[in-house]
Amino acid sequence: MKTRAILVLPLFFMACCPTSAVGENMAVLQESKPLVTRAGAWHTWNDHIHLKAGQDKRSLSLIFTNGVDGRPKFTDLAVELNRKPFATFKNFSGGDKFTLDLTGQLSTGNTPIMVKGFGPSGARLNWKVFISRPEISEVKPDPMSAVDKVTILGKNFSERPEQVKVYIGKKHVKPLNSTEGKIEFMPLALQESSSTNLIVAVSEVKSAPVRVTMRSLPHIKRINLLAAPPEHPVIISGSGFSPVVAENVVTFGKIKAHVISATESSITCIIPNMHFPKWHVPIVVTTNGIHSKERAYIHVDVRLIENEGVPMR
Repeated sequence: MKTRAILVLPLFFMACCPTSAVGENMAVLQESKPLVTRAGAWHTWNDHIHLKAGQDKRSLSLIFTNGVDGRPKFTDLAVELNRKPFATFKNFSGGDKFTLDLTGQLSTGNTPIMVKGFGPSGARLNWKVFISRPEISEVKPDPMSAVDKVTILGKNFSERPEQVKVYIGKKHVKPLNSTEGKIEFMPLALQESSSTNLIVAVSEVKSAPVRVTMRSLPHIKRINLLAAPPEHPVIISGSGFSPVVAENVVTFGKIKAHVISATESSITCIIPNMHFPKWHVPIVVTTNGIHSKERAYIHVDVRLIENEGVPMR
């Protein structure tokens, strides 16, 4: 009769989670390839659990699954972690999965893990390491613009900003500062108006996405006059303006104009009282602190000349 060795586990390694499930706040950090047996023989698989800087401070769980993909199941098992006994087949407790808590037991870098298994031909098992992911509870302001200092509140962030990235859509920025519960950053200046996903990555572990909105960048498409005297109204057409008059600043050269009214696509302002004639006076619209990138020009002169379709430069 064949005898199988039983490993006696130190008590501090027997901390097993009460359930094999992990919540949505956990992400897969690493998983093994399928471990497959041949009938009548013990097999050994050697691997490493790799942690990057900062990941060793997070909650970590190791889940073993027996009979993966509907295949036959292992009938015996012995696991070593960092060359010490860690788990046996008894950990399944009659089920197909068991979960072990690795929190605080691993260091940055590679920790060896060895699995010894026995079972019928084609029996399949695997293991996965889960890590607590960053969680976002609030982003403010929302909507945001490129001149805003944005605050992200949540948990499982980092005291070390170099370990943190903030993704807006497909682009990312480094934070100005961060703590375990708060991150501050400035959005990308070239980010166009859109509703998009914001994700926080800490030591390359990503949070669930949160939907945020970027304010439009101001664009000038047309002015209704090519020439006009000071103190005459001008209508600037475009996009990305603010319907709140005070959030739009229009300058003619370096002189600020009085804005009478505004919508998201149109601003009516008064040419400032300035010395004239002046040719090719640049007009710039600044909305919520962001400058229009197009160049619009007007001649400040006694003549009044309508714009009948002169394209923007």
